[in-house]
Amino acid sequence: MPWKKFDFKGQAVFVRVLASGKPIVHRGRVELRYRLGTAKSYRASPDNLVDIGGELVSDEEMGGGARETTGANQVLRETPASPVEDDAIIIYTDGACSGNPGPAGIGVFLQRPDEIFELSEYIGSGTNNIAELTAILRGLQHLREDEASRQIHLYTDSGWSLGVLVQGWKAKTNLELIAEIKELLTKFPRIELLKIRGHAGLEGNEEADRLATMAVRRETSMTRARKRVRGAESPA
Repeated sequence: MPWKKFDFKGQAVFVRVLASGKPIVHRGRVELRYRLGTAKSYRASPDNLVDIGGELVSDEEMGGGARETTGANQVLRETPASPVEDDAIIIYTDGACSGNPGPAGIGVFLQRPDEIFELSEYIGSGTNNIAELTAILRGLQHLREDEASRQIHLYTDSGWSLGVLVQGWKAKTNLELIAEIKELLTKFPRIELLKIRGHAGLEGNEEADRLATMAVRRETSMTRARKRVRGAESPA
């Protein structure tokens, strides 16, 4: 089957399609590759694909039939490398964008042992990638200097963000934003950036998504802190 170029969260990718140019969806996922001639494929949701036109590319031009298919679960870590400690800090981040580019917002849901911090921030016009990266940046910026030695787990459902931050993927845009995040990561040697499945009913991720979507819908920003007492939360 041939391939066709699409926009995927602000980046040009090649997607396996039918002769009509329509993406082939198998079990809710499409097969995509990031470069012409590469043999490595990834599975992704078709929801973020935007047809940008162009001619079909044959399988031979794309890299032939021998494929090294890598799912997100195999490439990106979802489970922490070590058990969660009692004083660990857990951060969930998400970005939202109405259009690509379009009005964008971010959500951060940060859990400390004694506090929950929430951020919903409208960042103006941007792309999905900018929103996802900015959400990660804000999550890191709301860590304190005295937390540098703590175990920190930061979850995002953006495989692309994790790819450029921890998997060595080469980004062509948002380089300053990526560099700023990487600089902050060096200040927290025990932090792990982890992949979480979006819209799967996981509380922290759902809260981050809600905060990001609210920022886009209202075009405003807000922060809130709540105390955590033995699993119960109350306003700080």
